[in-house]
Amino acid sequence: MSRSVIETSEFFSRMEEFGFFDTVEEHLPDDFTLIFDIARIIEQLNTELSRGIAPILELNEPTDAPLTTQSMLVPNIPDVKEYEADLIRSVTEVRSIYPYQFLLPENVFLQRLAERSLWMPRPRTPKNFRYQTESDQFAPDDRKQKVYVLFDTSSSMRQHYRIHLAKAIAYLFLRQNRRELGTVFFRTFDLHVGELMTARDVPGFNALISHIMHLNPIGNGTVLHKAIATAIADIQHESQLSQAQILVITDGVAHIDNEELQAAMGDTISVNTVKIGSSRMVVDAKVIESQIYASNSPNAVRLRQLFEQRKDLELQLSTASGHLRQEGLRSQIQMIQRQIDTLAERVGQHVSEHYGMEIQRLSKVYVNVDDINPKQLFAFDSATVDEIEELAEALLEALRTERQVEDIRRAAIFYDHLYLLMQFNEEHASRFEQAAKELESMLDNILNKPTGASQDVSISDLERVQLRHMLGGSFAKDSFSLPRLLRMLWLKLVRWWKTRRQFKSFRSITGKSVSRRPTKSGGN
Repeated sequence: MSRSVIETSEFFSRMEEFGFFDTVEEHLPDDFTLIFDIARIIEQLNTELSRGIAPILELNEPTDAPLTTQSMLVPNIPDVKEYEADLIRSVTEVRSIYPYQFLLPENVFLQRLAERSLWMPRPRTPKNFRYQTESDQFAPDDRKQKVYVLFDTSSSMRQHYRIHLAKAIAYLFLRQNRRELGTVFFRTFDLHVGELMTARDVPGFNALISHIMHLNPIGNGTVLHKAIATAIADIQHESQLSQAQILVITDGVAHIDNEELQAAMGDTISVNTVKIGSSRMVVDAKVIESQIYASNSPNAVRLRQLFEQRKDLELQLSTASGHLRQEGLRSQIQMIQRQIDTLAERVGQHVSEHYGMEIQRLSKVYVNVDDINPKQLFAFDSATVDEIEELAEALLEALRTERQVEDIRRAAIFYDHLYLLMQFNEEHASRFEQAAKELESMLDNILNKPTGASQDVSISDLERVQLRHMLGGSFAKDSFSLPRLLRMLWLKLVRWWKTRRQFKSFRSITGKSVSRRPTKSGGN
């Protein structure tokens, strides 16, 4: 029963999709399990957050555009004709397996589920062909939707868990696009624009999702204008990017030149934006002055003309000799100054209201979601807490009997998640703490008190590195430090390796085998 709960757990399935089990990194991002709960809440259609994100997730919906000659020359092939048998890659795909496998005995079914050896029909990218009038060759034509994602990794995304919300949105968008077998082009941007990444098949989508989940906000700037201009240039110069939509995920604290970008986009490129939070750029006198000289708005143009007229009148005043002439020039300068003050106030008010918000006017679909409040977002009911406790108990039962390396990794991540939930759900904090302490005790018992029995786990170097990096960013609690768990794991590995070498040497010399006995404290 415990194995079934673990293998069908949505939490561990998502952690696997996020690449937190398989990808070796220096450190996992801070509070990385928070992405799971945010994504889960967005998927609940009755929440304010999910309703706010809905217009962006609907970008993948098919259009109702009438058929054209071009679309008839390149007909859509139903996906049902483009499937092939493949093994499942995560527990969430169990709903799509071939039905006859549900007739397997329960223990066999669960074992195959754990081994990911169940079969399912997996879609593959359709290949549509049309006849080229200028050639006697047939050529493929890609008509799947294409999206160009720009992901903000500037330092301001650290605030209010914006990077976690951005990752959850990107994950849900990519997962939906993966189901439709569309093509996604991806770049990060902060102080610089990142390298172009492409995903056009299932492995590519999985790799891109894992890459996004491991991103950290590092830049001290937001070159949003340059990022959008780079995406436009990519789309215009690469045939495979033609007709791609641009999706920007950002906190929006950046100024862009709409007129320049709109001219470059033309009628074939569109921008859609998710803005997270309500941050605004600080507008001072220097910003207003720069906008007066850079903008082509009627008020800015008129102001620059008045500046020239005032300068010319001041030059005339400096050379005028007659008193009446000087008084006339001073009167004209005062009148022009009053016009300048009035127009400057209008421009300043407009800049204060709109500076840094130009992306909203540029976007075809614009969504602004508020910063998340984790304490409100994770106010779980008792049923949800019961499920969390059930999963913790299932892990404990599995570790008591099998002690698989995969279960140790799961326990380490779930231990971290429990302490994270304690910060945001004060009502049930004691229940989360109790489950975490039980996991802590079990991990301490496994890794610090080896028995020498056959159930003890042997861990490869790669698995040791994965565990080290997995646990490196965890909370260091007073009662049980996860770096301490790593040291215990290393000592256990050393003891296991020395014992293995001793047994091997004894067998090579005597030809006899020695049964392993429990290792006592202080023994050789």
